[in-house]
Amino acid sequence: MKPNYYPAKITCISLLLSVILLMTSCEKNKDPLYVGTWEYKTKVYSGDLTFNTTRTLILTKNTFQEVYFIQLDNSPTISSILGIKGDLSVKSNKMTFKLNSVGECVKDSENKCTDNVAWFDKGTPTYNTYIQFIRESFTAEFEAGDDYLWLVRDMNNDGDTEDTGEDIEFERK
Repeated sequence: MKPNYYPAKITCISLLLSVILLMTSCEKNKDPLYVGTWEYKTKVYSGDLTFNTTRTLILTKNTFQEVYFIQLDNSPTISSILGIKGDLSVKSNKMTFKLNSVGECVKDSENKCTDNVAWFDKGTPTYNTYIQFIRESFTAEFEAGDDYLWLVRDMNNDGDTEDTGEDIEFERK
C-alpha cells in the first residue's frame, strides 16, 4: 500500500503561506525611513565669533520636534536654544510641518541657558513673539536613507530655500 502524502503537502503549503504572510505583515508594520532621531552639526560665523550649532530633529509618523542648540566655540556655556514642535503629515516625498509649540532654553539662577527646553503652546505670548519670524506651517521635500535625512524647506516664507538651515542633510543619531 502506498503512503498518502496529501496531508503532508497540505501542511507544507500551509506552513509556507503562513511564513510569507508573516513576513509581509512585518513589512507593513515597519516604520518609514524618515522616522527617528536626526542630527545636524555645523559652525556659524558672526564677525569674530564662532558658534557651534546642533539641530536635533525627532520625527514620528505624525509628529515632529526640532531643537536648535547654539554654543560659543570653545565654551561649555549654551548661548541659546530654539525649538519647534507640532504635527507632521507625509505624502510621497513631501512633508508638511504644522507648529503647535515653540521652545527656548530654561534659565538657571544666574540667568544662563541650561540644556532644558521650555515649551510654549500656540496662543501664548512667547509663541506669538516667535511666530513673527517663522511660519506656522511649511512644507519640505525630503529624501531618507538608513543613515541620512535630506530636507529642503522654506521655514521663513521668503519664497526660497537659500537661507541657513533650509537645505540640510541630517544624520541618524
